[in-house]
Amino acid sequence: MSMSEIADNKWEVQAAKAPVTSFSAICQVLLIVGFTGIFIYILQGSAAGIFGAKRDGGMSDNYGKMTNEASPKK
Repeated sequence: MSMSEIADNKWEVQAAKAPVTSFSAICQVLLIVGFTGIFIYILQGSAAGIFGAKRDGGMSDNYGKMTNEASPKK
């Protein structure tokens, strides 16, 4: 191998390593972790709402029982 090929290979190896020790890289990692946490929180709440225990007594449960008895008479 020539010296230029060796230097090129060293540059490629060095360029392939992500700079994770700089302030901006740490902020990017924390931002991704934060968004992932928010996504998991929303997904967990959705799964709990879909597959969780049914609650009785809410307005949506009593929707079929609603009538217009209390409406004003004309």
